[in-house]
Amino acid sequence: MDVLIRGVDPHAMKKIDEWAKKKKLSRQSYLKELIEKATLLELVSQADHSIEKQLQVNTLFMEKTSDSVNELVDLLKELMVDGE
Repeated sequence: MDVLIRGVDPHAMKKIDEWAKKKKLSRQSYLKELIEKATLLELVSQADHSIEKQLQVNTLFMEKTSDSVNELVDLLKELMVDGE
């Protein structure tokens, strides 16, 4: 897909040209790469957020499971003492 952007500050274009030259790319190739990376960063950010939410859920589940196991251990200890 083609994109045409008008009215870009000349100083900004000069800087973009410098960055492109450092990477041995044309302006177009550099800007194309930049745009494509920006979209990937958004996808990675969304995935990271989703993983973070899942970690929170998992942590809560593990804490509740740990509490339940501790209650069972305490109950078993009581039963063992009562049985003696």
